[in-house]
Amino acid sequence: MPPPYPIWLEINLSAIEHNTRQIRSQTNTALMAVVKANAYGMGAVEVSQAILTVGAEYLAVARGCEVMALRRAGIQAPTLLFGVPVEGEIDALIAEQTTLTLTGYEALDYYTKRAEALQKKIKVHLKVDTGMGRFGVMAEEALELAHNALASGWLDLEGIYMHFPNIDTDPNDPLNALQISRFKQALDALNQAGIQPRWVHTANSGAALGHPETRFNMVRLGSALVSIRPFYYLPFPPYLRRVLAWKTVLTSCRGMPEGWGISYGQTYHTGAGEVIGVIPAGYADGFRRSSKNEVLIDGQRLPVVGRVCADMAMIKLPHRYPLGTEVVLLGQQGTQSIQIEDLSERWNTAQADVVANINPRVERIYIRD
Repeated sequence: MPPPYPIWLEINLSAIEHNTRQIRSQTNTALMAVVKANAYGMGAVEVSQAILTVGAEYLAVARGCEVMALRRAGIQAPTLLFGVPVEGEIDALIAEQTTLTLTGYEALDYYTKRAEALQKKIKVHLKVDTGMGRFGVMAEEALELAHNALASGWLDLEGIYMHFPNIDTDPNDPLNALQISRFKQALDALNQAGIQPRWVHTANSGAALGHPETRFNMVRLGSALVSIRPFYYLPFPPYLRRVLAWKTVLTSCRGMPEGWGISYGQTYHTGAGEVIGVIPAGYADGFRRSSKNEVLIDGQRLPVVGRVCADMAMIKLPHRYPLGTEVVLLGQQGTQSIQIEDLSERWNTAQADVVANINPRVERIYIRD
């Protein structure tokens, strides 16, 4: 029986644990699990608990509020904050032993002042900009920044890292090798000066699973753990399991007159004897407008017709179904499936964008095998 919600996500924690074990086996490297954006919309607390149970060493998030949500839930695992915290949150983050990203001299001064004021050392991971163009220092500047961080007496340089912009979309992009070369330049300079950070990480999901030379002594994965395809250029890996299903139910089922207009703009008109169903799923839930939308009902692919509304969408049905019939927006039903990468292509957006923007009002339900 469906749960008492009009629209919901089913998130399989057993599948997340399986994926974590497989990634550990594939990479044979320490794992930093990226659970930013509420674990790509799947629930940072629940997903983190599952991943930590099977052996992740570290967590990573993008915002200070995400660290605090984990701590409030009792999750005390080491947690790296990718962004630079704002003034109103940094003291609380330091108190919660958050690992901060050292992005340059402004961050160095900022962190040092707050650490000294609180009389509490901060662990930092130095970010090297090897070609992403966001945070970090250039490779030739990394050693000087590291020296200054250590000389402050308040910063523990625990790690060093970088980020690939193209490696999951084009394995042969010359920027990939250039980035590795630049990062090694920075790392070698630190090591030759006797500075050896405990954690060295460059590999996101695509890099970690497809490019062993990027693993160093820690890999930094998020999307692959929750079954977002790690390679845009390859099928979903057979050793990983799908985690997510997005479901709703029929709330209306009517035979319509021929030529009847459906939804805003009247972009669709019914044929003779046509049956139209309504589901409580719309763009306010994250089910975006597209002329190519389909859903699964009774193991069949059925088209969405007319424009998707904020809270509803209309389906062309082959016949009447009982109200409450399960409708799958994303996932498997019978022999048919609609997966994250299918919606990504249909909506012309990133795979992570598909799931990270499913509205919080869509109930999250956690299941196990």
